[in-house]
This record gives sequence, structure tokens and C-alpha cells, in this order.
Amino acid sequence: MDTQKVKIQTISPIYIPIELKTGTDRSSDNYQQFLARFTKALASQNVSQQSATNLEYEAIDKDSWEHRLFIWQNTALVENLAIHVFPNNIGIVVINHEFDNNNDSQALEAIAQSKSKELLNLVYKDFAEKITAMCTTKSETYFTLTEAFSVKAKTFWISRALLLDSSSLARVETQALVTHWLAHTYRPKDAADIISGQLNYSMSWLNYVLIDANALNDERLDSMILAQYYYAAQEHCNKLLKQAIDSAYNGSKTDNAQQKLAKSRVNTRMHQVDYHEHLKYLTRNKRQILEQILSCWNFEQLATNGQRMIDICTSKIEETENAKRERSSLLTDLLLVALSFFTVFELSLYLTELSREMMSRPTLDFNDDSRSFMLQFIAEIDADVMFGSGFFLTLLLVFLYKFIKSR
Repeated sequence: MDTQKVKIQTISPIYIPIELKTGTDRSSDNYQQFLARFTKALASQNVSQQSATNLEYEAIDKDSWEHRLFIWQNTALVENLAIHVFPNNIGIVVINHEFDNNNDSQALEAIAQSKSKELLNLVYKDFAEKITAMCTTKSETYFTLTEAFSVKAKTFWISRALLLDSSSLARVETQALVTHWLAHTYRPKDAADIISGQLNYSMSWLNYVLIDANALNDERLDSMILAQYYYAAQEHCNKLLKQAIDSAYNGSKTDNAQQKLAKSRVNTRMHQVDYHEHLKYLTRNKRQILEQILSCWNFEQLATNGQRMIDICTSKIEETENAKRERSSLLTDLLLVALSFFTVFELSLYLTELSREMMSRPTLDFNDDSRSFMLQFIAEIDADVMFGSGFFLTLLLVFLYKFIKSR
């Protein structure tokens, strides 16, 4: 008896140090031309973008905008593997497998994850070398490398989609496999609905089932790729925010911490803007599936947590700026005190010198009807008393300034 085969597609978010420059207009002709050159030189698959010359919503049966940057493949190394490169340092690795069906869901999960890691590590070095070469040799590029590629891929998680034919659901073994496959997901009751034919997919948590799916072009799988990108990117943004907050409160380099806070805050806000902006360009069915998946994963709660950390970053930035302004104000006050002291001191010295000069040489005031009473009075005051009075006058001005400023 021939062993039955089962098709499984693994979908794995990974961290990649390539990111799109902040503020890039992806609909501009310059970017479109750059991306065409980039993907051609990389020998990867380009993806359609919204051109500035095209109208939005030209067709309702396909997306009006493609959020991924490009799709990388090396069929010479691994035929059924593709890396979907997105902004925000996230790539989604999609691999199509075919295993012997032993009707053991746990064994299939284990072998799918193990094989995915093996195949990804097989191509990751080539992927890293080509991306690095393209980003470092091109003088005009919209992509930047935030750091060097790691030796091995940094995988967030590996999810498994069981791809079945509707005809196979009549077999008891397949029904048992579907039931066990979805037993620990968010909606285990979906198994009964799939078996009865009421549902044709279940995509809630890590283990998925899709009926009569096209592994290369299926809205349900594409929605899952997008969902995993948005969730993984939000998690990555939250991680950067946590690191920035820790650096700001516990680090020693204030300027570096401020830069981390500002950058992570901008990246997180831009990701949230991109998510809500991208939804309107999806087909009705894909948007519905995407929102169902993210709702099941409590994505809004994750984004809200990110917003709370943005508020903490903003408070810390404002606190630091206020401290800088207070220090600047203090330095200004000290400078004004010093200037006023020397000004009053110099005025006292000048009046003392002038008054005594006028008293000792009467011819200097021959134009006046009589001697100046004020200069005569100042000339009779001891020099130390004059200097002391200048000092006390300076203190009086300082206290008066502080009083007015406090009001």
C-alpha cells in the first residue's frame, strides 16, 4: 500500500537588517526604477507597486498596492523556498513541503519545523551575501543595512499550514489528523466545520488547515503572510521601544539614548500608519481574512501596548529636553549675574575715579556754575565702601530678577 503524502507550507518571520529609508515615496518613478534595477541585479522576483501614473482601485479583484519590497529566491539551492522582504527589518520565509502522512500531527509539526530550519540555513548565507553586496556597492539606494547579517537566521517562530484536498476529508485518517492538528489552536472547533464542509480554512494560531489551496497563489495564504509580517513587525518595534526605554533610564550616554528613543518612536508610528493605510488597498476578501487573523491574535492589544511605550518615550524625551532647557536657563542666569556684577563694579570704579579727578583738578569743571554735589559726595566715600555697595547692588538685582521670574 502506497504511503499517503501530505502537503505543508511553513511560514516563518525572520529578522533581516535591511530597511527602507524613512519617508521614501514608494509610488515615485525614481523608486520604481531603483527597485527594478535592484531586483534585476539581485536576480530576484520583483513585485508590482502603485505607480504615480496609475489610478488607484483600477481593479477590485486584485490588490492596488503591494507592501512587500521584493521576493528573493534561489531555486538552485532550494526550489520551494521564498523570502518575502518587507520594511521594518522583517522577512517572511515561505517553504512548501511534502511529507509522508503518518497521521501523527505532533510528528508532522516537528519534522516541518526541523526541515524549515535546515532549508533556511542552507540559503541564508547566499541571501545575506547578495543583499549586503547590493546595499553596500550601490551609490544610490533606498535600502540601508542597520547592522551586519548574523551567521544564522533569527527566526521569530515557524507556523505550519496543512494543505488538503476536499476529497481527502472523507477518509477517517484525514479527519483525525485535522482534529488533532487544530486541537490546541484558538478555535479547535473549526475541525468539525472543516470536516463537514462548512469551512474551507482555519487560521488561528500556528497550526492552520486550508482546503483546496494553491500553494503559490492563494488569498488565504497571502493574507497569512501579511498578518505574520504586521504582527512580527509590531513585536519588533515594541522590542526596540523597550530597549530604547531601558537605555534612556539605565544607560550612561544620554545623547545615544535620545536617538534610540526618537528612532524607535518614529519606526513604530510609521508601521502603524502603514498598516492602516495598506488595508484600504487590499481586496475585500483578503482584508476580511487579514483582520480576522489579527483579531484572533489580539493585534490591537499589541499595538496599544506599543502606543503606551511611545508615550513613555515621548515623556522621557520631553523630560530630557526640559532638563536641558533648565540647565541652559541656569547658565544664562549665571552669565547675567556675572555680567551685571562686573558692570556695576566697573561703574563704581569709574565714578570713583572721575569724582576724585574732578575734585583734584577744578579746571575740569570750568563750564559748570559750581562743583557737582554728586561727584563731591562720591569722592569723599571710601573706595572699599563704593565697591561693597556695587556688590550689594548686584545681589539686589539678582534677587529682584529671581522674584520677577518666579511670578
